[in-house]
Formats: sequence, structure tokens, C-alpha cells
Amino acid sequence: MGPALAAASVIAVVAGGNSAVVASPRGAGIERVSVSTGGGQADGDSAFQAISANGRFVAFDSFGSNLVPQDTNGALDVFVRDRRAGTTERVSVSGTGQQGGGDSYGPAISADGRYVAFGSFADLVPGDINGIPDIFVRDRLAGTTTQVSVSSSEVPADYESRFPAISADGRYITFSSSAGNLVRGDTNEAMDVFVRDRLAGTTTRVSVSSTGGQADGISDDAAISANGRFVTFATDAANLVRGDTNDNTDVLVRDRLAGTTTRVSVSSSGGQANAYNVDPVISADGRYIAFESYAANLAGGDTNDTPDIYVHDRWARSTTRVSVSSTGEQPDRFAGGASISANGRWVLFYSDASNLTPAGGDGLAGAFVRDRLAGTTTRVTPLNPGWESETESIYLAKISADGRSIVFTTAAANLVPDDTNDRYDVFARDIG
Repeated sequence: MGPALAAASVIAVVAGGNSAVVASPRGAGIERVSVSTGGGQADGDSAFQAISANGRFVAFDSFGSNLVPQDTNGALDVFVRDRRAGTTERVSVSGTGQQGGGDSYGPAISADGRYVAFGSFADLVPGDINGIPDIFVRDRLAGTTTQVSVSSSEVPADYESRFPAISADGRYITFSSSAGNLVRGDTNEAMDVFVRDRLAGTTTRVSVSSTGGQADGISDDAAISANGRFVTFATDAANLVRGDTNDNTDVLVRDRLAGTTTRVSVSSSGGQANAYNVDPVISADGRYIAFESYAANLAGGDTNDTPDIYVHDRWARSTTRVSVSSTGEQPDRFAGGASISANGRWVLFYSDASNLTPAGGDGLAGAFVRDRLAGTTTRVTPLNPGWESETESIYLAKISADGRSIVFTTAAANLVPDDTNDRYDVFARDIG
């Protein structure tokens, strides 16, 4: 089992997009978004985030109790920052606006920022008395909160659900769940990946083989295409595709319209990976899958003995390593945490490598963007951001669908003025 599954925690032609990712001086264009509407800094750590298609809205979870009025639950909550309006609202609330009595976390946000999906221990809807983490969706326009970790007959999941992802229009939510009552015939006693169609009111399991057979191992870490047709996920199962004999976590894609499941953590010749693969993300049309891999045989010249980021082109059936410098040099240290733009041109990842850009490195992790069309790699977070620890300084970074903005989390205190809270904060930066 790969570590991401064990923790509870896009070139033939790349279409569209003409903006360029450009390097900026230290701190340029960086704003802290884990703040109150009045700009006050959070009095608790903020971490996981998601960004809308144009970069305007950022959803994040935070222990901060001073980001909105009357936050008295002492719990982790989910917030949305409107970068244009300068406002912050809490979305992990009930349909009547009441705060929850448990932690809410791990948001995903629709393209226009209207819908936010998140996990929560809180009882945010009537009848939620199962006492386990569920998946909810907040409609920020209508002011409603609905539970989506339910069966097609609206029966709540009988075990943990987590890690939601959302389609561009907010209709489809994919999530992982260990529940055995969301679909008929779920007898594998393993975490599976499901899709909830909020319009049709149906829930289907997608971590199945092309013949519908259920997985013989854990499936997790799902992402969904813009229209909800394609879902990618990582799995320990060995029976979802033919020829899976590597005994490693693999990345698969389910085509919900065609009813097929294929493995994408393979080399361009179709060879299976010789180590585990995790944390996939998907382009808007489902063509490109980016993922983190510990394998050394997915592309030629992989001799760095450290995780890398790859992109598999499902149309061309090719796999390319993107965690490389502009000259093609492989990183001298790890690369992880892939995020991909809607058209698949730009892939963001974080790394503490010292050789990905001419400026070198500082021993701390920074965020990089690979332009797959131009063949360039640019560091998009500052060097030496001022965190005095020896662990990663930048992590959980993501890129907006249009490729023009990023969000990231760090404990660095010198990226914006008056950062004195000694906490992990969420930052945004426009890069193109």
C-alpha cells in the first residue's frame, strides 16, 4: 500500500491557453487569503485549499476562530475567500447557517466558486447522527448544505467518507468511502471511490473493473474531469485491469459513460510501474492525468531514486516526466503534489530539488510550474521564504484551471507584511 492510501490522513497538441507563467521577484503578487474580511490574520493553522477556475475564490480549512464572527465551536472549519471582494465566509455550516459541532476539512470548489464540497464530522443536515465523517456540499448562492455521501435512496454512509473532488459545474462529487451501503453488492470491505450525481440523486461506485467487478484492495485519492465523465484514482487492487501483477499502488481512470477502467500509471509502451503511484489529478477533458510516482521505469533516464511527477496522455498513450528542469535535467530531490490546469498545459508540483531552475534551491520545498507546450520549468514561490525549520516550507500547492493563479500553504512569516501569527497560512499568487 502506498503512503497516500495508508494515511487517514496533460504532447501531441495541447489546446487552448496563451498566457505564460513568468518568474516574479520575492513576494511579488503574493497575498494571504487565510484572513478575515477585515484582513485580520488567523489565530489557528490553515492548511488544505482549493481554487476556482479563474483564481478568484479560494476555499481552505482552518482552526482559526477569528475569521468570521461567532465562530465558537473550537473546531476545524472550511472557509471561502473572495479575493476580488476581499471577503471571507464560513461554508461548513448547516442550511440555516448554524456552525457544526465537529471538524470540517479538505475542501474542493466548483469552477465558478459557487459550490464547495468538504468532509466533516459535524451534524450539518437533519438526521445526520452516524457520528462519522461525511461529505457535504455547500451552495454559496442558495445558502444550502446537503450531504452527498449517501446512497441513491438517500441512506447515509455507514462508515467513513473522505477526499471529495467536484466537477466544474458542481453537479458531480467523487469521494472515497469505506461504507458498505452506498451501492448494492459492496462486499469487499475496502475503501472504494464513488460518484454522487446531485441532479439525478444517484450514487455509483467507480472503483470497479470494466466488467463491474469490485476491487480487491483500497481505492482512494480520486479526481474528476470537468464534465464528470472521467474519474481517476489510486488503488491497491490487482483485479481492476488485466495484467496487474506489480503488487503496487496504481493510478486508474474510469470512463463513466463507456463503463471502462484503464490503468494510466504505465510507460509509453504500456509497461507497468515497478513502484507505487499516488495522488492523481486530471485535465478538464480527461485526456491528461498527472500523478506522483516512485517508479523508475515510466520514462527513460529516471535514475534519481526519488519520487517524480508524470503526465499520461490517454489519447496518445504516452507518459512523460514533467518534474524536470527546462533543460530536461531530473531533480536531485523529491517532487510531489501534482496539480494540473484545465487544458493540461501547465502542471504544478512542489520539490526541494536544487537543480530545477538556474537560481538553484535553498533546501526547502518550493512550488514549480512545468509548461508542457514550451518545455520550461519555472519556480513560482520565493526561495528561502524564512521558515526556520528543516522540513518543507511550501506544500499543498495547486494551480487554477486557467493556469494563471496558484495557492499554497506555508509557515513562512515574511511573504506578506505583518505576518506575526506563527501559524500555517494559505497564500495565493497570480503567475500569468
